[in-house]
Amino acid sequence: MAALWLAGVAAALDSDKRFHDYVRDVWSIEQGLPQISARAIAQDGEGYLWIGTQAGLARFDGHRFTVYTPEAEPALPGGWVNDLLSGPDGVLWIATYKGLARRQDGRFEPIPLADDVEAQPDIADLAAEGETVLAASGNAVYAVVDARLQLRLQLSGPARSLLVEDDALWIGSLGGVYRHAAGQTEFLKLPTEAATAVAARLVRAQGRLWAGTTAGLFWLDGDLWQPYVEAPHLVAATIEALHEDRDGNLWVAELAHLTRLRDGRPVERVVDGEAGLAVRRIFEDREHNLWLGSQWNGLSRLRDGWTRRYGRREGLESPLLWSLAADGQGGLWVGSDNGLQRLVDGRFESVVPGSALPHPNAYTLLPEDGRLWIGTRAGLALWQDGQLGEPTRFVALRGAQVNGLLRDAEGLLWIATNQGLFRDDGQVLQRFDEDDGLLDARVRHLLLTRDGRLLVGSQSGPHEFRGERFVPIGLEAGLPPGLDITVQHELPDGRLVLGSLNEALHYFDGQRWHSFGAPQGVPQSAPFFVADHAGMLWVAGIRGIYRVPLADLAGFAAGQRKRVRGQMLLNERGDRRGGQKGFCCNGAGLAKGLFREGVLWAPTRDGVVALDTADVRFDREPPPAIVERWRVGGEWRAVDAMAGPLPEGQRDLSIEFTAISFLDPRSVAFRYRLIGYHEDWREPEAAELRIAAYTNLAAGDYRFEVQASTVEGRWSKPAAIEFSVPPRFTETGLFRALLGLLLALGGLGLLLLQRRRYKQRAAELERLVQARTADLAEANRQLQEASLTDPLTGLRNRRYLSQQIPKDLAFYGRELQRNPGLGQVIVFALLDIDFFKRVNDEHGHAAGDRVLEQFAGLLQNQVRTGDYVARWGGEEFMVVFRPTPAEFVPLLGERLCRGCAEREFDFGNGRSGQVTCSVGLVEYPLFTDAKTSLDWEQLVELADRALYRVKRSGRNGWGAYRPNDEASMSTIIEALRFDESAFENSDALRFVGTYGEDPLA
Repeated sequence: MAALWLAGVAAALDSDKRFHDYVRDVWSIEQGLPQISARAIAQDGEGYLWIGTQAGLARFDGHRFTVYTPEAEPALPGGWVNDLLSGPDGVLWIATYKGLARRQDGRFEPIPLADDVEAQPDIADLAAEGETVLAASGNAVYAVVDARLQLRLQLSGPARSLLVEDDALWIGSLGGVYRHAAGQTEFLKLPTEAATAVAARLVRAQGRLWAGTTAGLFWLDGDLWQPYVEAPHLVAATIEALHEDRDGNLWVAELAHLTRLRDGRPVERVVDGEAGLAVRRIFEDREHNLWLGSQWNGLSRLRDGWTRRYGRREGLESPLLWSLAADGQGGLWVGSDNGLQRLVDGRFESVVPGSALPHPNAYTLLPEDGRLWIGTRAGLALWQDGQLGEPTRFVALRGAQVNGLLRDAEGLLWIATNQGLFRDDGQVLQRFDEDDGLLDARVRHLLLTRDGRLLVGSQSGPHEFRGERFVPIGLEAGLPPGLDITVQHELPDGRLVLGSLNEALHYFDGQRWHSFGAPQGVPQSAPFFVADHAGMLWVAGIRGIYRVPLADLAGFAAGQRKRVRGQMLLNERGDRRGGQKGFCCNGAGLAKGLFREGVLWAPTRDGVVALDTADVRFDREPPPAIVERWRVGGEWRAVDAMAGPLPEGQRDLSIEFTAISFLDPRSVAFRYRLIGYHEDWREPEAAELRIAAYTNLAAGDYRFEVQASTVEGRWSKPAAIEFSVPPRFTETGLFRALLGLLLALGGLGLLLLQRRRYKQRAAELERLVQARTADLAEANRQLQEASLTDPLTGLRNRRYLSQQIPKDLAFYGRELQRNPGLGQVIVFALLDIDFFKRVNDEHGHAAGDRVLEQFAGLLQNQVRTGDYVARWGGEEFMVVFRPTPAEFVPLLGERLCRGCAEREFDFGNGRSGQVTCSVGLVEYPLFTDAKTSLDWEQLVELADRALYRVKRSGRNGWGAYRPNDEASMSTIIEALRFDESAFENSDALRFVGTYGEDPLA
């Protein structure tokens, strides 16, 4: 059933997309993979994905890895898995370095050699020949017959890879490839320069037979192997994997990088950093996701999304963008934090450097015939005929942030700034402010309606221009006062939509305004750009891009709906049911996005994002729910053992369930019920929990049902199991009949005695319930503790910090309000081990783990009771110092650096050495006014920025950013959006600290 659902929910990867435009998710040991090397991938008949590593086998449902090792599963011959094969009957075959096994009906079974059952052959590759499974091992090819490996073909060279075709069996070997056909075997040698190469991968693709070898990629021309020379980087390269996807793309994995061939020609080479992808296995599942098994990056999944991104790869000089506009020739003008560029045919070309503008940030744009107006954070410039100029009358705008530019029907140019609204008639520049009716002269947005009205969005609400004055609008029709307007939009029917900085939408139905926030179903994001298309309102904002059906807005206004169906499509935080993860949009005002041929284009903190609205597809049909196993009496049991009565005396059980989905597994939700105990549907307390537990069930018949749903909200058909709880003798009819007889014969005395016995039994049952409840509470406590603890170092983890830090800051904030003169601060120290990768490279990952454990112990010895240490991720650690005198902050930085530098670290095997660290510090409160501060994530980002600066400037030191006297919370928040160079030059903050042994002034 699961396999049928998986087979029809998605189309193949868009072959016209670039690799980095696919949605890519990565899983490694942190997410439950037993080891970082994913060497083999297969999908079984139920739809589960199986991953073979160097330390065991893992089953994946999109949410959770279930690990199988020889220690836990003795029928599994070895933990080093070479290949996996899902047979035609759905049976999973596992090739290991110590033999072959299969998994059928939930159980593993070893497949020994027919003539030597004690042997442990190294199985290199598997293939299916009809219903027969073939295995390559040593100098032979074996066939599985009656659960034994029978010799099929003896060779003179090693059998390293297999390919089965209708008329031939191909076997990759040393120096060439065997072809076995019509009972004859011949050896087709590789060219002389590859005589010692191993043909480790074979595939029939694009009309050719390909061989991936340790000396390059070859294709068969008649009976001669020819080197593939159209991609020079593949010549003589070690080829680790070959795979043809359903679109006919041939993916070729080198040692580090990945190449895509189409119609026999290279179309893309993927170079992903210095270490590269290191792909060792490629697999396409039934949902048409492409899976990459890496040597050191775990497991990656590529799927089609609905965005394309244009950034540094396409020539963008600075990825922090503020504005964009159509250039009238099919391209885009793009304003960045360092000038103006133009996007043409997928590539950026530089037009105006930031140094030539009144301010480097090209914050808004207005293209007109033959010219382009550029609004910056400190004035206005005009680009015309290849020249940049500033008309004399615009000198008055220097120092003003230009938020928007608009040409009205009379040809007048309106300029929205943070210092008032200006109107230019070509001769005179006129300023409008509070004296002209504006509630706030700081104007962000301008809108010219179809009937010629000019609407002005200020930081204190919307206004309309009437008779040379501005009149506030909407207050008498339900619009909240004091709104900081970020965007205005007119719908085709003339109704208006506003966006405000408090992450709300406001909809005017012609009579009244209606506000929409998270309680009304609108995703949380301050809107910067709004458009309507195909019956949807499309909104780009600070947290991402979302859409809302226009009919829902109208239905809510008419009282026909309580909530609208807002859907997040792109979000920065990777929220559950938040669509794709990725950086989004910048700055309120005009030129913050545009629609062209159904594609929404927006400037972001990572280049230009293009969201194709036609590609936005969610699974309408939910994945089938699956009941995986149950636990009775402390023992987990397989699904096939779930029918019938529980063992005598057992009335507690737990049931695990799942739903196989790889497109967006975090969006899958569950609900369950136990008919006979509770008829109502219940949802797990946390989205990641997929278990239901029951204690002290009464005698009777039960039916457990579970359903799954996706973001569309539809529920699957229930997966169900039925079981019964046998009655105790005291719960049977016979006992009740005897009891009645005794009551009739014994009279009142026996009745009283029996009542006392019932009370005793009730007390016993109550004690049992309390004991079971206590056991369950303890188990839950241990599970919670494990979720908050880093398994390697035993420190708290990032999840613990996200729960604990807000409580500490809230408590200390209240203390500061009661005692303003405390003079103490909470200090966050973000530490990163310098050159940690060198430790792994030179001494091995085990040495790296030893260093992490010793570093954790070192930090624990550096803190007081009440401080706490956590592993932030990788080689990064976080120390939170409870209230400390502010003047001691530099001493903390020095102490942490010195403590690490003076420590001798044991690398194992008698090796040791010195390790240093870099430290970024930040204080709370950041301002002496405790009522004004950043949230904890922004404080950590400040510490991270300081850490990065120390790293970049020599490492082995500490640093911290402190606000300048004139700084405010808003200026610091604005600075955090800048890239590193702009951030370090910000007037809001000053840097203090040390770089190595050299003090920083």
